Amino acid sequence: MLYNAWKTESCIMKTPDIKPVFKRFHVTALCAAWALAGCGGALDVPTDAPAAQAVPTSSASAAGQSPTGSASDPTGTLGANTTTNTPANNSPSVPVVPERTFQDLVIEAVNAARAEPRTCGNVPYPAAPPVTWQPKAAQAAQTQVDYLQQNNLFSHTGANNSNVGERLTATGYAWSVAGENLAAGYLDIATVMQGWLASAGHCANLMYADFTEIGVVVIPGNSTNTYRTYWGMVLARPR
Repeated sequence: MLYNAWKTESCIMKTPDIKPVFKRFHVTALCAAWALAGCGGALDVPTDAPAAQAVPTSSASAAGQSPTGSASDPTGTLGANTTTNTPANNSPSVPVVPERTFQDLVIEAVNAARAEPRTCGNVPYPAAPPVTWQPKAAQAAQTQVDYLQQNNLFSHTGANNSNVGERLTATGYAWSVAGENLAAGYLDIATVMQGWLASAGHCANLMYADFTEIGVVVIPGNSTNTYRTYWGMVLARPR
């Protein structure tokens, strides 16, 4: 029988020179973990879970490329008609269909979530401005999910006890506020977003208006891993 683990974890931190009004929220890394189907470790797929999609076979890299999967994999590429080529004989041809990358689909999903007011846990959040893609945030996310997959772990603590702020700084990104959402076991963008939005801490990160840039990656687990996929999202605002 195939078992799939569903788990998420969120973290947010700010630089020490933030305004005092923000210090009551997070001065240093403040992390909380949830297993979405209950407490503990690996869990069976809930009976109302969506049908499994193909697991990506390569990383969604820090450059924002799409992971490799089947044509039905929501984390793969989709087409969108934009222009039409006309050959020399002036007869219409098949429209040119540029690929929509993993980066495009993630930004679309996150900004759709931020476009509506919502309650995260018991805290109401107004609609938040859209975010843009930040390759260095994706690089920091890649560092963490690679570490988690290679060591079969699930934590915000990374190599050499690093936190999200340190990993983001290591990329050369000067940040004023940084956050991290992690997830494992989800097989596409739609379901991982549902999981994050259903969890108070992750939802709060997604709706936090101070964040202006994000980077997201997903890599597959293997036979030695607890989880079939590892997701990392780093949210940030530059100084």
